[in-house]
Amino acid sequence: MFPYNYHTHTRRCGHASGDDEEYVLAAIKAGYKVLGFSDHAPYRDYPHKGSHMDIEDFAGYIESIHSLKEKYKDQIQIRIGLESEYYPYCLEERKLLLKDLDYMLLGQHYDHPSGKGVNYFKENSDEEILIYANSVAQAVDTGIYSYLCHPDVFMNQQTAFTPACEEAAHIIGKACEKNHLPVELNVRGIMKGKKPFANGDQYWYPHKDFWRILAKYDVKAVVGIDAHSPEDLLQTGFIDEGLKELEDLHLHFITEPFI
Repeated sequence: MFPYNYHTHTRRCGHASGDDEEYVLAAIKAGYKVLGFSDHAPYRDYPHKGSHMDIEDFAGYIESIHSLKEKYKDQIQIRIGLESEYYPYCLEERKLLLKDLDYMLLGQHYDHPSGKGVNYFKENSDEEILIYANSVAQAVDTGIYSYLCHPDVFMNQQTAFTPACEEAAHIIGKACEKNHLPVELNVRGIMKGKKPFANGDQYWYPHKDFWRILAKYDVKAVVGIDAHSPEDLLQTGFIDEGLKELEDLHLHFITEPFI
């Protein structure tokens, strides 16, 4: 059991369920010392419904989490964050949002905030996979993120770990090592179960071939539930399953709260 989870969504993003307080109560029940809310960050000019919160919901999000932070201060520490993609033309906007936050996580899901471009949750070409990796490397260089969510998310819907996937893993590993940025073992990927690959069943993420390369770099790892319902926070057995999958790689996990 890790005493923290900084990857928690709310119903504002359009694809999560449960009230904010229900997440807090579930985290207390599960035994967490720190719960970080990190719903999908809003955009002013690119409303992509069902993907991230509307900009109009941001103030209410901050107010709600602040209120819960005070209400439950004797039972759990609560942090306020966002999970955000990196787009160069949105960087200044992201820095402004950070003024109201404790942290921001990097979660690269699309190559454009409208969601109409490359979707990294679908099967991608080698070129698209390398676009993802280089975007992540650029994002890491900005210094505004506390860790990289599901670094191997591009493996979602893939059927083989290609040379492009290998190259992408090295690009990400080098960038995170250079910037001392932790990477996330994403428990939601574990919850999805293993899928068939050319070399046997594996998780889409955390994908062991990716992490085998990442382990060659001086990069610390964290655990993130990626909770989309309060019940997800109670599924702590999946953490053990993920750790077991990668245990022979001897990764350096951050085991105490760090934000």
